[in-house]
Amino acid sequence: MKKKLYITRAIKIICFALAVVISTYLLQAYVLKRNDNNTLRMDGFFVEDKESLDVVYIGASDVYAGYSAGLAYDEYGLTSYPFATQASPPQVVLPQIKDVIKHQNPKMIVVEINSFMYKDNDLPAEASHRMFVDNIPRDDIWADYIKENFPEEDQIEYWLPIIKYHGSWSDYPWKLKFLLTDLALRQRGYSSFRGFKTVANEFHPGGKLYNDTLAETDDKLPLGYTSERCLRETLDYLKENNIKNVIFTRFPHIVNNKAYSRFKRCNTAQQIIEESGFDFINLERYGKQIGIDVNKDFYNWDHLNIYGAEKLTRYFCDKLTKEYGVTPNELTESQKAEWAESVKTYKMIYYYSAEMIKRRSDLGKNDNSGTTVSEDDTSVKTIEKYARKTHPELFADEATEAAKAE
Repeated sequence: MKKKLYITRAIKIICFALAVVISTYLLQAYVLKRNDNNTLRMDGFFVEDKESLDVVYIGASDVYAGYSAGLAYDEYGLTSYPFATQASPPQVVLPQIKDVIKHQNPKMIVVEINSFMYKDNDLPAEASHRMFVDNIPRDDIWADYIKENFPEEDQIEYWLPIIKYHGSWSDYPWKLKFLLTDLALRQRGYSSFRGFKTVANEFHPGGKLYNDTLAETDDKLPLGYTSERCLRETLDYLKENNIKNVIFTRFPHIVNNKAYSRFKRCNTAQQIIEESGFDFINLERYGKQIGIDVNKDFYNWDHLNIYGAEKLTRYFCDKLTKEYGVTPNELTESQKAEWAESVKTYKMIYYYSAEMIKRRSDLGKNDNSGTTVSEDDTSVKTIEKYARKTHPELFADEATEAAKAE
């Protein structure tokens, strides 16, 4: 009798333990975790079909605000993705490259070097590391990153993020818009935004600017110690592993006194990169060729708006296809349909952003603010509602399908 009682108790204890483990896993995998646009962008990359991307862009917010994969596919047939997180620190770049190579086989990897522009006294904080490390698979790349960048006593919070985010219940219901979008994205198997995010604003900067003189400026400043170490480690890894399909670049910014120092550090980074045998394209020098207008094409000091992103995307795709010979992959019919959806989504983003910019301009608003347009559930519903009202031709396929059904 006692033996049977012990067995029953043991089974109950095991079931309870399993329930705790499963509940903990589900909570930290979906609810009590970092849930934001970085999560959506990273999850969107990892659900892309294997070896389906022609080009992957690595970097920070400069990349996902300044480049549109939907537009690149619509006009050039290139499948691409911004594998980027906000305020990406220098330690992230090499793991980003490793993840891209592991999960895709792109014809070109484009590395935007903002991560290497930080001095040691202004390196991004832990939250910026987490925007990357919390959103990648738990494999050897992830484990090495944790081991190399965080004190041993703090590493448990990365293995069990629920310790860090146990109080994030208070973020709901506001954060529900990210959770719902993420679940739908995983179920669908692709991101309709393809990582793009913008702010509908036309920023008019004040003060002294240097953009018109950058093409002739070769002055240099030293990189920060950590930034230079990470850059050289990245270049050494690429050379040691014979990885040649990598271009380094610098996206355009509005260059004032503070940004001018970054530009000089960028010149130093360019020298290091080119001495290692890799191409570097400094788009801050080519503002006139791209057609960038500092008073119309940015939504703040550091990020292109929808108009600037269109110009940069076309310029870079021209360069990739004409100078580097990058050609589109052959896609299945289902993949073509998915990318057609991203083209439609980009057009909705464009029309809505243009209207919001016009409204702000009519009100005389040109400061450092605006309407965020991202892949969260709330934003998607807003831009779709506007597009259905003003550009019904985008939804003609739905009418056709409805007619067939009848």
